[in-house]
Amino acid sequence: MNVFVRDFVPSALAFLMNGEPDIVKNFLLKTLHLQGWEKRVDRFKLGEGVMPASFKVLHDPIRKTDTLIADFGESAIGRVAPVDSGFWWIILLRAYTKSTGDLSLAESSSCQKGMKLILTLCLSEGFDTFPTLLCADGCCMVDRRMVRHICGCFSLC
Repeated sequence: MNVFVRDFVPSALAFLMNGEPDIVKNFLLKTLHLQGWEKRVDRFKLGEGVMPASFKVLHDPIRKTDTLIADFGESAIGRVAPVDSGFWWIILLRAYTKSTGDLSLAESSSCQKGMKLILTLCLSEGFDTFPTLLCADGCCMVDRRMVRHICGCFSLC
């Protein structure tokens, strides 16, 4: 079974409205744990704050355990690392906090670190593998430094 971060948000909101916040809390904690994994798309190492776009839940019926396998863009069209997952995660954390009144999760050191990593990555001035720009197989993503150079040369901007 695949669980997509972005696609889970409407379901999470329904769980919160139906008085089932533990499902949302568990999702937030599991994805936060996956954020800490070393992330690669092809041979590129992704920035520390990238959240997975999705994860697979592999169930072992013999051991009765579940294993999560994170996808940081390897399965995406164009093999582009996800940028929106981190933002959806922050939005869902806020919805959870507002719905339950439980500030302890958002104020925990692990959530604070996760938010800081997401924002540091997305607000950074310089980068090697910024998630919105990385395209590991070299298809048609444009680097903003290249755009500035082209615009400056041709007076397009």
